[in-house]
Amino acid sequence: MDEPNAGIGRRDLLPGPARALASVLELWDSIADSGGRDLVLEGGSGSGKSSVLRAVQDETDDDCEILVGAEWSREVPYAMLGQLRTRDPIWQSVDGECSASDRVQIAESLLEELQSEDEEKRIVVLDDIHLADPESLQIFSQLGRRLRGTRVLLLIAVDPKTSAKVDPDFLRMTTSPVSERVTIPDFGRADALELARARGVYDIGEHGASVLVAQSSGRLRVAQEILSLLPESRWPADPADLPLPDSVIREVLDPIEATGSAEVSDVASALAILGGPQDLARIASVASLHDPGPAVDLGVAHGVFRERNSAGRLTLALSRTTSARVIMAAMAPSTRRQFHERAADSAYREDERLVHLATAALGADGELARRLRDSAAVAERFGRWADAAELHFGAARVLAPSADRDDELLAGIDALASAGRVVEVLPWIDIGKNIAPSTLRDTVLANVAIHRGHAAQADDLLSRAAAAPTDDDGLTAQIALRRTLDSLVRWDGPKVREWANRAMSLGGVDEPANVESHAMRALGFAAQGKIVEAKEDLEDLSDRHLTGAQNQRVRLCVGWVSMLAGDLREAVREFEAAVPTQYERGSLRISLWAHGWLARVQYLLGEWDEGLRTAEIGLRRADSANISLVAPLLNWTAAEIKLWRGHPVDEVMRRADSSAILSDYLAMQVPARLVRAVAANVRGDHDGRAAALRPLLDVDSWTQDRASFWPWSTEYVDALITLGHSDQAQQVAADFKKNTAEAREHIRAQSALASARSHQDTGDIPAAEADFARALELFTRSQQDTATAQVLLRRGQMLRRANRRREAVESLVRAREFYEGVGATVLIKRCDQELRATGMSWRGMSETDNGRGAVKSSVEAGGYVPLTPQEMSVADLVVQGMTNAEVSRKLFIAEKTVQYHLTHIYGKFGIRSRTELAAVHLSGDVPSV
Repeated sequence: MDEPNAGIGRRDLLPGPARALASVLELWDSIADSGGRDLVLEGGSGSGKSSVLRAVQDETDDDCEILVGAEWSREVPYAMLGQLRTRDPIWQSVDGECSASDRVQIAESLLEELQSEDEEKRIVVLDDIHLADPESLQIFSQLGRRLRGTRVLLLIAVDPKTSAKVDPDFLRMTTSPVSERVTIPDFGRADALELARARGVYDIGEHGASVLVAQSSGRLRVAQEILSLLPESRWPADPADLPLPDSVIREVLDPIEATGSAEVSDVASALAILGGPQDLARIASVASLHDPGPAVDLGVAHGVFRERNSAGRLTLALSRTTSARVIMAAMAPSTRRQFHERAADSAYREDERLVHLATAALGADGELARRLRDSAAVAERFGRWADAAELHFGAARVLAPSADRDDELLAGIDALASAGRVVEVLPWIDIGKNIAPSTLRDTVLANVAIHRGHAAQADDLLSRAAAAPTDDDGLTAQIALRRTLDSLVRWDGPKVREWANRAMSLGGVDEPANVESHAMRALGFAAQGKIVEAKEDLEDLSDRHLTGAQNQRVRLCVGWVSMLAGDLREAVREFEAAVPTQYERGSLRISLWAHGWLARVQYLLGEWDEGLRTAEIGLRRADSANISLVAPLLNWTAAEIKLWRGHPVDEVMRRADSSAILSDYLAMQVPARLVRAVAANVRGDHDGRAAALRPLLDVDSWTQDRASFWPWSTEYVDALITLGHSDQAQQVAADFKKNTAEAREHIRAQSALASARSHQDTGDIPAAEADFARALELFTRSQQDTATAQVLLRRGQMLRRANRRREAVESLVRAREFYEGVGATVLIKRCDQELRATGMSWRGMSETDNGRGAVKSSVEAGGYVPLTPQEMSVADLVVQGMTNAEVSRKLFIAEKTVQYHLTHIYGKFGIRSRTELAAVHLSGDVPSV
């Protein structure tokens, strides 16, 4: 454990550790009433876990004991346990012998002491448990399972990376469902900003915060050390100039030096130069070793290297993310050049060989610059933007200061932005701004501005670039391409098509600008509701058999159009094909869009766990790359799932980009507003819900010539009705229905749901019921299970208010069953509230209601038999005379599933036929309300 610092409290912690501390103290406060228990505090090295423990000690004062494991005492039985304050000394073993019966006796005597009536409330903290003696942990594993009768909180600090070294029985106790668990969130960009500003570093910016997270490997302690080493607390323009803390240098170099092998050092240097996992043959060549095997074995044993198996290919990599930078910094310049020359000689690809030659060059080399530039053009043609960037920067490195060198620098910046590696672009921005003003410079800086979500800046730069006279068709095509992307994220279909056609007219069919513009033009058709034309455009591209990022882009756009067409399964396949980047050297920015829409489709299909996982992976990558443009889309799905699952609203909204709701880019603004609307809905703040969505009437309305991409109209109608604004709700619902009359089924389902709510509000129940039925049919047909559940809940609410209680229960129970399956606790509670309001003792009622006692007493009294929600639905339809096939179609489940439920129902009632089911199921009719 780190050395304690006096007076660490809640205000001194970052939000993540502070929330963890609050959870610990909340449980501590409840110990006196609810009894003792064990609590696991999980966090990696440098996560702030030690700071939380010190703050716990400060807050709980003399009631807290911290027991710490140590390497030197690990072989001493009961060494950790001996640190515990007890009335009688802990039994000590003789000659290291300690039988199981001894351990049981010690555990029982300790438990008896802790259970005494005069025992004060206390908190016992176990830290560095991977260094604790097994005997102590075995006793604590016995105690941890029996703390309810005590007034003790056993707080166990766990690092996932060291848990394999912990006693297995103790580890099972910490991972059991009985144990409470608090996880310190990863150190992220928002934490980095707050930490830097608390340290007086105000010029860090969001991209600098992303760099700080990356350079510290997400470790709070290392980030603090980096900030403390900044000269005059000023953030450097180039992250390469960030100081390396001595602790980071030592954790990289000490294991290398501990091997005492020059060959291990050479292998490490080779890996640092090569910049990623490599096979042994390549490593041997660059390290100039005949047989690297012994050095590799020694390095793996000391934690310098780690083996990786990727697609059946065994490679070697440096163990730490910071290793390459530390090792490169420790190498002499001449040694670095020598290693780069060897890397060039052994390169498998020509473009990689050229980059290493450029890095090893001692001065200007015009011929090498030409070869680098030609190779970059080939990489761009295949959409390998990251490779193209390295080649352009390599060319700039071997050119004397000149306009040609400036053009290569700008081309490298543009390629990095196109690859989605915005964090790596940002240090070059100042260099780019110092280049003489030109049309190319404005176009390149506009590309970066778009990906950072700076709409006004992008528009200004592109307007200036377009106004400048030029006879360079390639540059004009590049400007048109950027305008196409700018129009797309504004969801301006006519402009997307206009600019895409212009870009395509200025270059050959194989040029990058042509392929990108062609793909985006299809989305321009889709934005105008012309799905057939969009699909035809994409079929033309698919016939070209594109590879790499170009194929990735087409797969993304096909998925996008499939989603708009309501073919969600096809959309999933295409988005999944567009997600990977590593094998075909694709673009991260395309991958992030694919993550965002894949997560949304998974959510719509009812696959909430998969949707949340996809969105959070994308969010982490978007944060590390600082691609702000796509973050609101990714956060939309992640936040909505968390909010419906009952996560604290303030905590969820802390992740949202508050500036996105004001963006001119609808791709940022609309998802951000939808998240705000859901948060307000969860809070019951319908004024806030309507306020979040109202501006979209002006910027994202459906018209006869324009199709919105986001499902906000139905939510807005519901919010207006809840607020009593009936006239306005009716107008919005009517306009929505009129303008979507020819739209795809899932869109017509949304308008039917809005119309149903409007009719319900005016008291026209038959019309509302017809619209609900239509929405249910259309959503079911398009497999939108999440939207189907929403319709069932709304329909159940209407039927309950119309005093059609039995039908209301059927609808509400089906909605509840879905929400229970996806863990939507907020919506489960709403279903339960409506079910209770029916006055019916519905079969399978939640045990959190008056259910547990009611079900038990009813069964014992010979009353109704408790059925699950789905069993109740099946029974209700069967007693109406429906066949299994008819029931399966009615409930949208398989016929085999109907028979499965019937078998269980018969068993519960102790019957054998449908006739008997009708008799027993309907005999105990519900009481009148």
